[in-house]
Amino acid sequence: MLWGIPVIIIIFISLGIILLADRLIKNLALSVMAGALFLAVFSGRSLKAIISLTYHSIFNTDTAMLLVLIYAMLAMSNQIKTNRIMENLTMGLQTRISGKLLLSSVPALVGLIPMPGGALFSAPLVDACDTDHILDQDSKSRINFWFRHIWELWFPLYAGILMTMQITGLNIKQIFCANFSMTIFMILGGYIFILKGLPIKSKHLSSPKKLPVLRYMTPIITIVAGTSVLNIIFPWGQRFSKYTSLVLSILLAIIICQLWKPIGKNSWKKILLLKNSWQMLLVIIAITIYGSFLKTPLENNIYIMDIMRSELNGIGIPSVLLFAILPLISGLATGIQLGFVGTSFPIIFSLLGPNPAMKNVYIMLILGYGFGHIGQMLSPVHVCNIVTHKYFNTSLLKNTIFLLKPCAILALGSILTAAFVAIFI
Repeated sequence: MLWGIPVIIIIFISLGIILLADRLIKNLALSVMAGALFLAVFSGRSLKAIISLTYHSIFNTDTAMLLVLIYAMLAMSNQIKTNRIMENLTMGLQTRISGKLLLSSVPALVGLIPMPGGALFSAPLVDACDTDHILDQDSKSRINFWFRHIWELWFPLYAGILMTMQITGLNIKQIFCANFSMTIFMILGGYIFILKGLPIKSKHLSSPKKLPVLRYMTPIITIVAGTSVLNIIFPWGQRFSKYTSLVLSILLAIIICQLWKPIGKNSWKKILLLKNSWQMLLVIIAITIYGSFLKTPLENNIYIMDIMRSELNGIGIPSVLLFAILPLISGLATGIQLGFVGTSFPIIFSLLGPNPAMKNVYIMLILGYGFGHIGQMLSPVHVCNIVTHKYFNTSLLKNTIFLLKPCAILALGSILTAAFVAIFI
């Protein structure tokens, strides 16, 4: 490390640079690049290594497919807004549920789609649910971002869950039993700190005939079902890119929606040339570069996360705390479930030693996922966090600080669940 600065300090400073730069220059892509450059330089990388790593992190199959995925998702989001599928879905939900339940259910429903930046899909829906225009932008931003992620701790379509199964040897039933309680704690924290004080009353939209919600959920159903089926039928697609099935499913959803409710050439031209879409791709590229600097070994073939583990062990932090601390920091730094699982879980699982007791595996899993999820929810490089604030034009720093409160409920829930396992199992 440059000048002997601890890795933990370097990572936290890089994240602080991103938050501060975004507040000052209002350009998130440049802000993330500033944080990435600081991380690269102060972790001891040479200029040649920085340039090479930047080049290879951008020009590879997975990055190209991720950009296609994000762009296709943005196109579909604008398509279903233009042809009123989104509006009809919202109206259909409003004839069945209302108020705070409606506001939280919409992003939660979209959260079943395991796609990077999926909060961008639910943001217009949440905005449309505020029919009386009484909510401020910050409240809608928090609702959209928080409730979008309540399933991610155990839902089997998420790549992080699949990687967890591979690392720990646990099956999906075991992961569900260990982590489902944290979904309850997330809902509880979201209700207490985000929903409870909102000036919203439950009222159903009067309609002589309820709109067919299931029909207007066609894009969501197509993506979820399409991804599952393609992964089973064409597993080779995952060897090409982990985003292959998602990209194909979204393209299929776009085609189905166009055949069902077609929009004209001029509308498609506006959708495909939207300035915000291209700006979003620049942000994704910047985040990809930041993640590469974190997860690629240094010149001496040592990983940054391994150095951090040694630093924490050196100051006498016990393993059970490392189960929480390493995923928390990894989540903050990477801003993605796959990031904190991939970088920290091999480390904390190895701390259990050979043939660990199942109880210890559960404790590691609960603490690791609970605090890793907190880290990604608070991360300034979390794509859903970024697109939500960009859509609602809210302050990333202000809402990150606010989310410390519901995250505290999740942290408490994770600790209590792990303690229950330690005592009674």
